[in-house]
Amino acid sequence: MKKHIIPASLVAMLFAACSGSGTHQKTIVVMASGQLTVTDKTIKLEPSFSHNEQTLNFTDDKLSLTLQNTDGPGKTFDLTENGVYVLNLQKDTLIGGLVNYGSTGIPGSITAEKLDHIIDSTKLLMQGLNASDAKRTYFIPPFSIKKVGAKSNTKIIGSFKGIPYSNEADGSGSIPDVIKFSTNKEKRETLKDLEEEKTKIK
Repeated sequence: MKKHIIPASLVAMLFAACSGSGTHQKTIVVMASGQLTVTDKTIKLEPSFSHNEQTLNFTDDKLSLTLQNTDGPGKTFDLTENGVYVLNLQKDTLIGGLVNYGSTGIPGSITAEKLDHIIDSTKLLMQGLNASDAKRTYFIPPFSIKKVGAKSNTKIIGSFKGIPYSNEADGSGSIPDVIKFSTNKEKRETLKDLEEEKTKIK
């Protein structure tokens, strides 16, 4: 059976920085729609249409983060486990997953059969149906927080940012995990492009 090949420019859209040390290291990557002001363990959010990200590092054994939302109710996030977290302060759900670089980096092309599988899996993830810590796939609703990694050098790639085509060890010799996140709205646009590409090769 002849296998169709998808251009590398579309492959990069499919594959879905934090460092530190300490006994109780907790890194929180905040993705927000609006302006962020962080004071100690309090996050003030002034909602707007601008996308902002900020990385926070703490060494507390038990951490309580307080959200002050100028356009809605506040909230407290209690964290006890060490690791890397994503805090979604947007009105849209974030979905994401571990980027699989394989042994040679992100592939430059992909077969149509693999494309079909990725499209179907992404549609399920957008509904939260196949999110799994074991599979490193994540579904983070608005104004919620999720632990996404145990390694302190885990790299989080947020919405509207491209994925590096290669992944190398850091100064400690450890290869970081790379996790890509997108909003559901952003992913719908990507899927639309992929569906159109699929019709051209069938």
